[in-house]
Amino acid sequence: MGASMGTVAATADVGKLIVALYGAACGENDWPQLDSAGLNGAQWQELLPHLQRARCLQQRLRESQLASHCALAALDAMGAAVLVLDASLGLRFATPAGHALHAAHLAYAAPPALVRAVRLVIASAGGAAQCQSLRLTRTQQAPLALTVTPLAACQPPCALLIARDPTQTSTSIPALRQLFDLTQAEAQVGKALAQGATIEEIAARGGISVNTVKTHLHHTYLKTDTRRQGELIALIHGATAHLAVLDA
Repeated sequence: MGASMGTVAATADVGKLIVALYGAACGENDWPQLDSAGLNGAQWQELLPHLQRARCLQQRLRESQLASHCALAALDAMGAAVLVLDASLGLRFATPAGHALHAAHLAYAAPPALVRAVRLVIASAGGAAQCQSLRLTRTQQAPLALTVTPLAACQPPCALLIARDPTQTSTSIPALRQLFDLTQAEAQVGKALAQGATIEEIAARGGISVNTVKTHLHHTYLKTDTRRQGELIALIHGATAHLAVLDA
């Protein structure tokens, strides 16, 4: 009698474990609820490995979805439209901005220059990789800068298209401060120089003297290990080109 009661209790415990695994693997309200009263010990034991595998698959799916979400967020943070195109300019993948670009400019009549660039890049994938750069004209808007590059290990062969709006490129002041330990004023001077302003224009806009701007610039040279405006501007563009989203 005691052994029988122990078996019943053990079966109940296994049943609770499987119900928990079932809920974790399938999610709330996604699958029918298990009726533990209708299963005996042997049936519980037979079901357990399947639920364990389902739990593992569910976890892998969640990890894959998280990786996909993070990748898309990273691409969006770059401030560019990203598309994957095949040789006929069929859309294989796109970020939200890429979908918008494709619908507006590529879905019905892609520019001949872009068609040639995509096909040339795809044809070069087996040998020395080639990268093509061109502009995409838009009505009453500045042209987009396009970069087309081969996409490795892709079947069918595809090209990666990255599109940027040069007029929306912005240097991030928070990023400059964090990267080079600049003060707010030094970062503002560096950003203005990177956007093409002269020392005199920076002084006038900020309501400060030219000498004050030069002092900020001198401190920035020391912190960035540069000696001339051209070196500083190139460094700023290279360091913060993809961080414009941080500029609040």
